[in-house]
Amino acid sequence: MILRTDPFRDFRDPFGLLGPTSRPAPMPADVYRKDDAYLVQIDLPGVVADAIDVTIRRNVVTVSAQPARPDESSLELLLNERPVGTMTRSIALGEEIDVTNVQADYVNGVLLLHLPIAESARPRRINIRHGESQEIAAR
Repeated sequence: MILRTDPFRDFRDPFGLLGPTSRPAPMPADVYRKDDAYLVQIDLPGVVADAIDVTIRRNVVTVSAQPARPDESSLELLLNERPVGTMTRSIALGEEIDVTNVQADYVNGVLLLHLPIAESARPRRINIRHGESQEIAAR
């Protein structure tokens, strides 16, 4: 199960008449499942690797990042479409993640997360005992 952001958030103020909102800046993401791991790709253009924070709690991955901005004291801002401040994105995944084996790479503005599923959360086959002399326990 993957939880997404609110699909109706842009309908509340479609023309931006109410001014800035407190909702997080967008971080486009793709999530894949391969065998016993999740692969997550999150676009973070204009962010240096040291400004990215990844945390995991149970099955929720949270990424926070702060894009670099120029010193605007001597600049006249003519167009403002890029996010300002800290961006945050949380993605809830179906199974608990093995936090000891998570790998993260940041290449060309894309954060790549390899999130293995914990052994205890993986499906396993249960052996069934059988034989003629076994009694069925009353329930």
